[in-house]
Amino acid sequence: MIEVSSYRGFDIHFTIQGMLYNFMVAKTTPPTPLNILHRFKESGNCPLCNRTIAHFPIGNQPCMELKKIDRLLLEKLKKYLPS
Repeated sequence: MIEVSSYRGFDIHFTIQGMLYNFMVAKTTPPTPLNILHRFKESGNCPLCNRTIAHFPIGNQPCMELKKIDRLLLEKLKKYLPS
């Protein structure tokens, strides 16, 4: 997790099947999920949404399948966010 200055919030980086994602969370009370972006090191297909994604930063696109469950993900990760 990285606190960012480009917006008031956090970037939580995680991988699924070796592919990197960036979960953007606003620093509000309670925390609010903003977006989940693909951050692939090499171009490839997302195992979740099946879109072809270019490498980062060109392919910095949202994953619509992860966006559907962003609140569930945030609930599981909330305990790791700073107070």
